[in-house]
Order: sequence, then structure tokens, then C-alpha cells
Amino acid sequence: MPEDKTKKSLKYSLYDGAAYAVMDGMTSTFLTPFAVALNASVSLIAALTYVPQLAGAFSQLIVTRLVDFLKDRKKIVVFSSFMHAVLWIPLLLIPYVSPNKKYMIIVYVSIQTIIVQIMQSVGNAWLGDLIPKYERGKFFGARNKIVGATSFAATIAAGVILNYFSPVNPFIGFSILFFVAFVSRSISGIFKARMYHPEPGIEHAEKFSLADFVKRVDKTNYGHFVIYITLFKFATYIASPFFALYMLRDLNFSYLQFTILAAAELIASFIAMGIWGRIIDEKGTKHVLYMTGMMAPLIPVLWLFSGNFYYLILVEFFSGLSWAGFNLSASNFIFDAVKPENRVRCIAYHKFFEGSAIFIGALLGGYLINTIPSWIFISSIPFVFLISGILRLATSLAILPTLKEARLIEVDIGHSFFKRFLSIRPSEGLVFEVLGEYHKVKEKIQEVHEYIKEKAKSKTDKKEADVYAKRLLKFIDKEIAPKKERHDITDMHEIEHITEEIEKGRKIK
Repeated sequence: MPEDKTKKSLKYSLYDGAAYAVMDGMTSTFLTPFAVALNASVSLIAALTYVPQLAGAFSQLIVTRLVDFLKDRKKIVVFSSFMHAVLWIPLLLIPYVSPNKKYMIIVYVSIQTIIVQIMQSVGNAWLGDLIPKYERGKFFGARNKIVGATSFAATIAAGVILNYFSPVNPFIGFSILFFVAFVSRSISGIFKARMYHPEPGIEHAEKFSLADFVKRVDKTNYGHFVIYITLFKFATYIASPFFALYMLRDLNFSYLQFTILAAAELIASFIAMGIWGRIIDEKGTKHVLYMTGMMAPLIPVLWLFSGNFYYLILVEFFSGLSWAGFNLSASNFIFDAVKPENRVRCIAYHKFFEGSAIFIGALLGGYLINTIPSWIFISSIPFVFLISGILRLATSLAILPTLKEARLIEVDIGHSFFKRFLSIRPSEGLVFEVLGEYHKVKEKIQEVHEYIKEKAKSKTDKKEADVYAKRLLKFIDKEIAPKKERHDITDMHEIEHITEEIEKGRKIK
């Protein structure tokens, strides 16, 4: 892959992300308030989440056929970006042309979701081929920081616009928001069109059907991941569509207060994204997914204790920290666990189940809100928050321990005359690496002890960890006398000698 083209493409990807973030900041948080302003019912607000998600889920069934037919992921992504942009115009016109046809919001948003879901499945596979494997956490952390900062600024601007026009006519504010979304999404498409498109190698792809995927889903690490995300998103979207309704209708927050809460979450995401990215590159995706998978269930429960605006700013800040790590680790896990040639198909099937789960979750949440009496709370919505939190936690406790790390992790175990690294590879287990030019220093055996100790906590990995520990300690104790305090590994005979010594270390039982 040409290095200069790759660098330029990743730069354009950052610009694309910033343009996308303007659209997202102007719209994603404010679609539900738009429906509330049109006096939409609870059922319609729930449908605004679950109908588009169901439509998007079923669109995934044609993604692989679309790629096989067109053979060009770039054309699909660029065309989808411009189509997505155009669809903000009819949404903008609803209050003026058909204010009584509130269901048209669902129609337009559903079409948008179909386009976006197709674009994400294909675009993620494309981006995965562009980014060097062990820089994904760093790149996506940096990209998401840019997206987060831009989205934050756009969200604040959107809130100010709505708050300014709400005493006169709130739909003027929404019209401005949707028009800016149209322009920024078009700019995003322009940057996508300038990105380099490497050959995907689809001729080596395995052509397995959705039914085949389901048959194998409980037998593979990626299958366990899909099960986890599917159930977690189901639990999440029992409550997710109704936070805006709860704030605007039950707590009587203004558009400005609503925007500040959304901004608190975005600020936290911006701060956390780079940190989570570095942790992913150093310790692996499962490590972050496990941490944030335990944090996210607390979010809806924290909403039960108070409706105080300043308290909820702290809750939303915690929400931003949690979801930043969860979403970043989940997206990286897909790249790490799936072969490049199978990414489009695997991502499409993953999106199908995720969209279906969101549909069922939001449908159930709307039903529960209309059925459960309020009792001790000001409405039935907090009960739905509680149910969502419990189900999220149960899902994480049941399934997260079954996931295995899907990326190489390197642990520095000190120096002889060459640098030693303990590498955990999903397909190879534990191996040793020799890298570059280094200095002789005291071996840091304690680091490895701690790593193996952590690995041994899992019942499924305990025996394996014991074997690795014995091999590792024997290998470290094996003396390979250094010729120099500082040694450049350039001589082929030296490299062959080192390789032989490492192989002996590997074979020790």
C-alpha cells in the first residue's frame, strides 16, 4: 500500500470525521426534541428509534451482495454520503409542508439509517485496510477526539439556536440545524471521495451466509462478541430513546439545559477518547471493553436518584467517559477479531443483529412506559431506566468473561543484548520477539509476573497461564552472553543465532 497515499487518506479521514461531526452535533441529539416539538406521542418517539434501526438491520443483508456486485467500496461510501446529505432537506420541510404527518419523520430517518448502515459496514472495512493494525487504537482515539470536539461545538451552537428561536417559532431553529447538516454531510462526502481505496482482497473472502454465521456464533470469539453487543444494545435501548423525553417533558428542562447535558457527555468523551485509545494499544481491546462494560450499566441507575440539573451534569460526564471507551473498544475488537477479507460480511451480520436488538429494545421500552404506573417516580420512565441498568449489568457479567483478547499485546520483559518482548497473539499464543537496537538493563521480571497473574484469574486461561509462566521463567533465566553493552543487530549470523536461542526457549516444557 503506498505510504504517501495512506497518510493523505488518513488525513482526509480526519477532515471527513470533523465534517460528519458538525452534522451529527446539529442533529443526533435533537431529532427527539424535534418530534416533541411536533407533539409526537410516546409511541411515535419510540418508533423514531426502533423502526429506522430495524430497517437499517435488514439493509445489512444486501451489503455483501452490493460489494460483490459493484467491486468498489469507495463508490458505495461516497454515493451514500451524498444521499444522506440530501435527505435532510425533506426533514427540514415537514413543519411547513406536512405538520400533521408526523410519521414522515420516521420515514425519512429510516431511509437515512438504511444508507448510513450500509455506508458504515463498507466504510469501516475500507478504513480498517488503511490503518496500520497496531495503530488503530491511537488513530481512532485521535479521530474520535476531533469528532468529539467538533460535535461538542456543533451541539452547543445547535442548542443556542433552538433556545433563541423557541419563543418565536422553534421550527425555524430546527430548519437551520437541518440545513447545516445537509451542507456539512456534503463536505464529508467530498473528503471521502479524495481518500485512497486499497484493493480489499475479496477474492479470498469466505462466502458464508447469515445462517452459517448463526450456526457458528457460539463457537467463535467474534460470535461471542456479537452476542454480547446484541444483548447489551437491547438492554441499552429499552431506555435510550426516552432520556430526551424525560428531560423535556417530565423535568421541564429548556433547550439550553438539554444542550448543556449533551455537551457534558461530549466533553467527557473528548477527554477520555485518547486515554482509552492508548490503553487499547497497550493492554488490548478486551481490557477496555470489560471496564466500560461494567461502567455503562450504572448510567441509567444514576438517573433515579435526582432530577437536579447540576447532579445530572455529573451523571452525563460519567456517561461520556463510559461510552467513549465502550464504543472505541467495540469497534477495535471487530478489526482485531476478523480477517480483513471477511470484514464487510462480518460487520454487516453484526450490524443486522445489533439493529434488530435496538428495534426490540426500543419497542419494549415504549410499551413499558405506556403500561407501568409511575408509583414513586414522577413518571414511568425512571422504572424503564432501572430495568435497562439491571439488564446491562447482567449481560456484562454473563458474557464478558467468555471473550478472549483479539489483538497482539506486547509486555516488555527486559534486555539481554537484544530486546525481549512477550507477545500474546490470538492465533499463536505466547511468542517472543526480537526488535532493533537496545541497551542492556536489569530484567523486569515482576511486570511479567503481574501480567500472568492477571491472565490466571480467568478459569479458562489458568492452565494455559501456568504453562506460559514456566516457559517464560526458564527462557528469561537462559543466559545469552552479550558481546557489547550496546549492540546493533545487523549481522545475519547474529540474527540466526538469536533465532535459534529463541526457538530453544519456546520449546522448553
